[in-house]
Amino acid sequence: MTNTQIKTQRLVLRQPRASDIQMIAQHLGDYEVAKMLARVPYPYDLETGRQRLQKIIEWWEKPSSAPELVFHVDHKGQMIGSVSFKALHETPEIGYWLGRPHWGQGMMSEAVAAAIDWLFQTTDHEMVLGTAMEENTNSLNVLTKCGFEAIGRSASMSLARGDYVPDIVMKLTRNAFTALKVA
Repeated sequence: MTNTQIKTQRLVLRQPRASDIQMIAQHLGDYEVAKMLARVPYPYDLETGRQRLQKIIEWWEKPSSAPELVFHVDHKGQMIGSVSFKALHETPEIGYWLGRPHWGQGMMSEAVAAAIDWLFQTTDHEMVLGTAMEENTNSLNVLTKCGFEAIGRSASMSLARGDYVPDIVMKLTRNAFTALKVA
């Protein structure tokens, strides 16, 4: 999977690079972005970000044993967000974030659909999970547009908020995604 890249009409999903750290810090340093994510602290620590980014880059060297695969999302040559799959050895779970200047333009729906298409084309997984904070209607809309359906509720610890936040758990089957693509 060396140099994996996914192209859409407006976006390129690609493997992360060390040079992405400044854009990551800029976007994840925005509390409005960080508060909607479980695993992102606020304020965002650049050195911790560098260490995590290095791990993410290394995971692409051996994707079959990686705990998570992360794509960075570029628009017009600028890194604007991320789409990832964790638990690839079980039922994968998709996660994503998008810098606030790019909200409301359908970019994350486009990126998530492309990443899911890649997952179903390159693996034998029959389902992918997605979780979004109950109040994060934008993220829930992304999942719904891509064919996910709600299957339950949970709570996750938001590092940025320092508290547990209610979530909605959703699933998407290969068959449902294929039917949506055909429609």
